[in-house]
Amino acid sequence: MPDDRIQREIEDILNRLDAFVPEESVARRMRRRSSGAAANFGRALIAPLMGISLRQVLLTALALIVLGFLGQRVHPLFGRWVLIAGVILLLSSFAFAFFSRGAAPAEKRWRGQPMELHGPSLGDRLRAWLQAKRRQRR
Repeated sequence: MPDDRIQREIEDILNRLDAFVPEESVARRMRRRSSGAAANFGRALIAPLMGISLRQVLLTALALIVLGFLGQRVHPLFGRWVLIAGVILLLSSFAFAFFSRGAAPAEKRWRGQPMELHGPSLGDRLRAWLQAKRRQRR
């Protein structure tokens, strides 16, 4: 009857486990659920903004400033507010870029070797093309 003995030991362990784990109070359960819901709500609000880069914010600020200057001729009050919004956005994004130069992004590696996923940018290619043209003229 070794199976009977194993069955009794399992039941004994389960009974001790039930006595060991305390019951969670209703208030604590509600607090845990509400904090999770608040965190999910916050993530849902912030998630679309996480894809926006600082360059896009700076370009948007510059576009607002230009639009504000041009808009002052059409509607002075509207143009002034757009210009102010553009300047505030430009200054705040510049300050954010200046003060958030913390940790560099982690280097991507594969099999212990660093991976280069990006080719030369448009500016780099244009600069190389112009330098090649200069060399040909000499």
